Amino acid sequence: MRKLFVLLTAAWAALLPTACSKSDSDAPRPLPAKVTIEEVTPARQAVSFTLKSEQAARVAYCCLSQGTAPDASAWTQLESPAASVTLRVEGLDAGTTYTLMARAENAKGEPCEAVSRDFETLRLPALQFGEVTATAEGAEASVTTSDALRLFWACLPADGGEPSEFTEVEAAAEMKLEIRGLAAATDYRLYAYVADAESRSELAVKPFRTADPSSVDLSASGTANCYLVSEAGVYSFAADVRGNGVSANADAESKHFDGAIQPGEGWSADWLWASAEGLVSGVSFDAASKRIRFEASAGRGNAVLALFDSEQRVVWSWHIWMTEDPSAHLIEGSSPEYLFLDRNVGATSTAVDDVASFGLFYQWGRKDPFIATSQLANPDGAAIPDGEAFQSAIEGTCVFNAAHTTGWSTLRNDDASIASGQSVDYAAAHPMTFITYGAQVASSGVGAWFNDDNVQYAELWGYDFMKRNNQKTMFDPCPPGYKVPGWYQEVMADADKTTMAAAGEHQSRTYKGGYWPAQGYRMDSGRLSNVGRYGYYWSACSYNHNYPAQNFKGYMLYWYSRAVSNNNAQNEAIGGNIRCIRE
Repeated sequence: MRKLFVLLTAAWAALLPTACSKSDSDAPRPLPAKVTIEEVTPARQAVSFTLKSEQAARVAYCCLSQGTAPDASAWTQLESPAASVTLRVEGLDAGTTYTLMARAENAKGEPCEAVSRDFETLRLPALQFGEVTATAEGAEASVTTSDALRLFWACLPADGGEPSEFTEVEAAAEMKLEIRGLAAATDYRLYAYVADAESRSELAVKPFRTADPSSVDLSASGTANCYLVSEAGVYSFAADVRGNGVSANADAESKHFDGAIQPGEGWSADWLWASAEGLVSGVSFDAASKRIRFEASAGRGNAVLALFDSEQRVVWSWHIWMTEDPSAHLIEGSSPEYLFLDRNVGATSTAVDDVASFGLFYQWGRKDPFIATSQLANPDGAAIPDGEAFQSAIEGTCVFNAAHTTGWSTLRNDDASIASGQSVDYAAAHPMTFITYGAQVASSGVGAWFNDDNVQYAELWGYDFMKRNNQKTMFDPCPPGYKVPGWYQEVMADADKTTMAAAGEHQSRTYKGGYWPAQGYRMDSGRLSNVGRYGYYWSACSYNHNYPAQNFKGYMLYWYSRAVSNNNAQNEAIGGNIRCIRE
């Protein structure tokens, strides 16, 4: 029995673990590895950073463009790294976003989760030229820079080669370079680059040409919508003022525009139409001086020049009237204080029965001239058929600048064509569109070219009926020093069949030695009517101030074979003549 107990005890003991024998699973395990990316310092084409690791037998890192997945070859591995190691990656692109990635393994080869940091390399200094605006003596250049400390520039004639010396200035994000002492009408190149303490940009080049200074300043005595040219030459005028820049008396109608024009980048100028080929040429806009420049031939006639914005929309337009000086023999009105030019606006002759004496047509309150007839008379008095308002054989000869227009046009005044309240704005932007009366819109009256409340248009040409005040405005179509007559009952108070005697073979008339042709008118549909039979001469006075029930009418000097009236009212959408009076 004792022997059996000893055997059982020995067997049980054999099954129990001894104090000095343990399984492999009880051996100490390596701690997980950790790694972080710190102190990332980008340069232009490199980056420095620090990897800090714990319990890491190996560390691997890579640097790739943002959004790129690394493959096995992208990683660089460090064996037994120090707890903190500073590294640098070269060969990167400037101004580019990259991603740094790192991972670590412990002694047993167990990886930790990869970590990442995004960064952007520093940009190289950069420069971009904007517009160069040149005068005859110099230029102003717009420059945009980035990541730059200093700017270096030089300006040389186009045939002078690259510069060896530069002017150095402090760089700013937006800069204007003032260049002086240049020769007129000469091609130049502007050179520039920017730099910081470590690097510089590529050399940028901007060509430009200085202006020709030999021009006659048409606006020297005042700005206007019409300028007189009496001989061949180079001319210029201020293009930063709408007409004379003056608002109307009540100031309501001028709410559509400021008197000043603020030219923008990419603006230009050109001609729209002329009454003969080659009357004007070389039209240009000098942004530095804010002037339009052109060359006039020795011909006689009319042309319209326009200022365009960067999208080639008409900002404003000007009439160039090429004739002998119409102020050389001023015609007296009903008193010595009223002095008229010797011809209609646009006329190039004062000879009786000469079609060149007719001049141009204007809708009341607009500055924009419209062509008349090229024949002396329309004997039967019939209107030109619909659709032929500006194409009929009896129309004046006219050439168009195909880059900007295909010719004259008509447009109804309803709000389906022009937004209500925008008629004045539309007219200024479309100087070759005759705005016809179509239908009454809101409170607008029959026969109007505008399509909303008549009150705000009553003084477009500056006449205050109640105060008998006649002030020239930015919409006046007369040359500097002259304006549309205020009211013919004042300026030609004695006009009748006796004082306005018949002249020539048709129904034209003379008054105090001046010739007043009867060239008819354009109906409010745009068609010609009664050429050689009727005279229609606008005043600046609107009928609305005195008789609102008459709706949109303007006072006129009017005659036909049996009557002369200095107090006639007509629809303001018709086209009548203008005989300017001295301011």
